Amino acid sequence: MKLYTYPGNSKAFAILIAAEYNSVDIEIPDFKMGVDNVTPEFLAKSPMGKVPCLETASGSLFQSKAIARYVAQIRRDTELMGSTFFESGQVDSWMDWCTHELELPATMWYYPVLGYMPYNAMATEKARADLAKALGVLEAYLLDKTYLVGEKITLADITVASALVYPIKLVCG
Repeated sequence: MKLYTYPGNSKAFAILIAAEYNSVDIEIPDFKMGVDNVTPEFLAKSPMGKVPCLETASGSLFQSKAIARYVAQIRRDTELMGSTFFESGQVDSWMDWCTHELELPATMWYYPVLGYMPYNAMATEKARADLAKALGVLEAYLLDKTYLVGEKITLADITVASALVYPIKLVCG
């Protein structure tokens, strides 16, 4: 399998961690955003030209959470998607929560720092407050738990931890 991404793409972190847990070999070819992602060949794999994109023997997958789920489910014995059908639903719940409650405000806060968007004081303050609220929810939930779902690490934990790398590194005190 080949994962098309660029160095430091936080969206790829969870995919690569899940691959490591599941002993899945993933090749990361050289890839240049703005060049490789606009070719007809790449657009056939990822219609919006976005990364990460995973090329498999069966075809290509795009969208980071879908790819992470795919990689997590390659080996059921590691239970990265939970040990029961209900736990699998809980993993999905936390991954969706992560997208909307952590990643969205986090990126709105640190994207101006990286130069991906212009700085806006009101938007930054709202993003900071929204992220603080989400982190409060996470902290309260984990107060008496080690993992988000069940009694071992799942893709939910991996996704949340991956989403926090850049906010903690770049903007959180």
